[in-house]
Amino acid sequence: MPADYHIHGLAHVGPPHTVERLLPYVEAAKAAGLTEIGFADHDRYLEGLDFNVFSELERVTGMPVRAGLEIDFRPEKDHRRELAGRPWDYLIGSVHAIGNWDFDRPGQEDGFNAWDIDELYTVYFNLVAQAASTGLFQIIGHLDLIKIYGHRPRKSVLTLAEPALKAVAASGAALEVNTAGLFKPVGEIYPAAEILERAFSLNIPVTIGSDAHAPGEVARERERARQLLRRIGYTSLATFARGVMATESL
Repeated sequence: MPADYHIHGLAHVGPPHTVERLLPYVEAAKAAGLTEIGFADHDRYLEGLDFNVFSELERVTGMPVRAGLEIDFRPEKDHRRELAGRPWDYLIGSVHAIGNWDFDRPGQEDGFNAWDIDELYTVYFNLVAQAASTGLFQIIGHLDLIKIYGHRPRKSVLTLAEPALKAVAASGAALEVNTAGLFKPVGEIYPAAEILERAFSLNIPVTIGSDAHAPGEVARERERARQLLRRIGYTSLATFARGVMATESL
């Protein structure tokens, strides 16, 4: 199986960034039959990353290790300047916040009560579209994360998501099929099957990511995601090295 690119080796704890700390993730990836692994820690830990760790992990394990980062996209930030000059293989663009509200953070659930749900979905997907339109990201993460607590729009989610999907298609980025949603209150892969069907019709490539924050979560429910993609019609997954996309058989 191709790579799992959504691995948080530093979890929500942060540095130090060491071979010893990340090695269990690589071993878990090998045990799961992955061909390579990609670490994409949260961008708030950017200054604590040691890129020498990745080459050392490759030497120790014999598995290709890709250097990524998950960016919490905020339109007011100059993400391009912050990320320049580092040897990225890929960058994941994700929307976790609307203004000062980190809507997916535990303890922030009451924030949904302040919104009309259709307006919230519209604002959220517009932010995703803005992220994709920057052209900065090779992967757009968990596209319908806004459903995390089970809040569903009254309008068609496909209609609401269409601007984001078209922006992803225009950018050339891949869409992440993220299995972490199965372990959240919504109990569903990100994004929903109907959104993936539309992505397929727009020729948007895909990756499968676990969003692992512990070694035991690497490649979790990957086969379920593969079967979903095959039913839709996908036959390959996107892979990345030095920002260049290739494909491997699904």
